[in-house]
Amino acid sequence: MKKILVAIDGSENSTKALEKAKELALLNNSELMILNVVSDLRNYHPYVIDRVYESEINKVLLEHGKKLLDEALKIFEGYEGKVGTSIKCGDAAREIIEMAEKGGYDLLVMGSRGLNALSRAMLGSVSNKVLNHIKISVLIVR
Repeated sequence: MKKILVAIDGSENSTKALEKAKELALLNNSELMILNVVSDLRNYHPYVIDRVYESEINKVLLEHGKKLLDEALKIFEGYEGKVGTSIKCGDAAREIIEMAEKGGYDLLVMGSRGLNALSRAMLGSVSNKVLNHIKISVLIVR
């Protein structure tokens, strides 16, 4: 496990996933990438969001995502290996899978449940979608 991708959303389980990824990285001297995916709200409510406010909402979501990544980096203070961050916008499962597979990662670590209960209830959980479509090993942290 030389390259580990950790997908986070700010939930308690994603914090646990970060801690588990650090544990694994320390054992294997792994390179880590922390990913946050900002949902594109138009996928869920294409006619609800007024276009005037869309760019402002996206700006707020991106700022929140960057804050989550900055907080996640604090967990890796003192880690001697390479740690990076990335933020993507779109469907969380699709973005996670694409980054994991195209980036040549050996392992994906993510929490079992995230923050978006409405999306999970309507469309299924992100972790479930990822597990059913990804081609690399996945560790789901509860």
